[in-house]
Amino acid sequence: MNVSVPYSASKRYLSGMDWTIGALDHMSRRATGGSNSSQIVLDLGGAFDVDRFRTAMQDFSRLFPLLSGWTARDWNLAPYWATPRRVAESVGVEVEELEPTAVHAALERSVNTLFRSRREHLVFRVLRVTDGSTRVAMHFDHRLFDAQGAEGFLQLFQRWQSGEDCGARLRRIETTEPAQLSDWMHKFDAGRQVVRLVRGFKGVRPATLPRPEPLRGRRFRFEVVSFDEREAEAITGRAYREAGFLMFMPYALASVVQVLHGAFQARKAAGTDYVLSVSIDLRSPDTAAGKLFFNHVSFLIFRIPVGIASRRSEVLEAIRGQMYEQIKNDFPRCLAESSLLMRIMPLPVLSRLMLRPLQGEFASLGFSAIGKGGYPFRDFMQAEVRNLIHMPLVPVPPGLGFVVNQFGGRLNAVLSYVDGLLDAEQVGKIAAQVRQVF
Repeated sequence: MNVSVPYSASKRYLSGMDWTIGALDHMSRRATGGSNSSQIVLDLGGAFDVDRFRTAMQDFSRLFPLLSGWTARDWNLAPYWATPRRVAESVGVEVEELEPTAVHAALERSVNTLFRSRREHLVFRVLRVTDGSTRVAMHFDHRLFDAQGAEGFLQLFQRWQSGEDCGARLRRIETTEPAQLSDWMHKFDAGRQVVRLVRGFKGVRPATLPRPEPLRGRRFRFEVVSFDEREAEAITGRAYREAGFLMFMPYALASVVQVLHGAFQARKAAGTDYVLSVSIDLRSPDTAAGKLFFNHVSFLIFRIPVGIASRRSEVLEAIRGQMYEQIKNDFPRCLAESSLLMRIMPLPVLSRLMLRPLQGEFASLGFSAIGKGGYPFRDFMQAEVRNLIHMPLVPVPPGLGFVVNQFGGRLNAVLSYVDGLLDAEQVGKIAAQVRQVF
């Protein structure tokens, strides 16, 4: 079966993973009223010219009309990103002055704030702190950027505003995408690989933290644990010794499972296994610059028996073995390829279908190891960048996640959770154990 359905070459059709991210966004909106957005925070050592930043960002954003786009469905039933001829509204740049003790709460408030309309997908908030430092929060819609793409957008802006000739870089950015309405047997074959893995989860009851009621209107909370360059170097060394060279992700994930197991036990979480959804970037170094917008990720899915979760060596061995099998079977690509078939479903239907294999749950935990990321500079608008962290809203369910990233030799581990899922004492213990276990 090799029927090819016509499509418009001028449109940016959504990939299967774009549509999956849209379903996760819909799932969260239904559960809490929030969204599946995220935030990058630049921790600056000093102040900078905010008026110049606002003008530069507004001029830069006008180069990308898709920043004011929205989802639509074409006559061939493929979803696409409808793009106006020009940016409808300038990207917002909001400014607040506050004390150092109020910074964390302000950053939480920022990422929990809903966008004003279906055509707003990016807002910057500048926090001027009375100790002389500054935080720049880039709040972005996950349907338009993934983590690497958002960092890449910041990188390109930094180059552009500093006067660098970015013409070649701008021309490389992909603003259209084929509908991929062909090669049907290839997509169905990929789907069979996904079904095989899902069948392996038959009978599994994912361990999940009891979610507070009501969920509607609850915000996300964050706990940030940062390691300096010396500590990060030691952690990387331990990861390579225990997990293998360049195997930082399995090591970090095993450490997170070990840490969170105590919180799950304290909350008497029922379930046979921890089911871990781990996002991975599908870009190659050659394609990363062009794939700035939308989602170029897939997932690995791990199953860790609750009985071994307190022993990192056993958890690490299980993760490594399952990762090897999934990579050998090309599972991430198969998942991305087969998800193209799911675009026919309306988001409400797809979001419910995604919860069926695990009895109404999506995972026990969402996890991402971003690595060194896509922002290589140690300055922003001529101000020193001391650190860069990610603050994502995790889909609900599970409403619990960890993201690990590296910047300038530093390492950050950020816990994201829906308010009421953990209490302050438990969060404090988790932060202390992350510092101890990593």
